Amino acid sequence: MNLESPCIAQCKLNDEDVCIGCRRTIDEITHWRTYTERQKESVFVRLKELNRSAYEES
Repeated sequence: MNLESPCIAQCKLNDEDVCIGCRRTIDEITHWRTYTERQKESVFVRLKELNRSAYEES
């Protein structure tokens, strides 16, 4: 399996160096191509948790 980048082409970093489009950190963005599948899966899990938390807060 080769996980695709979660980039949604709305790239802009906020003050915490997190992309406002895909919500990855600058480190996750810059190292994505060298991440193992397990590391990529970990990023997706974190992003899903962020989405779940945002949904629950609204």
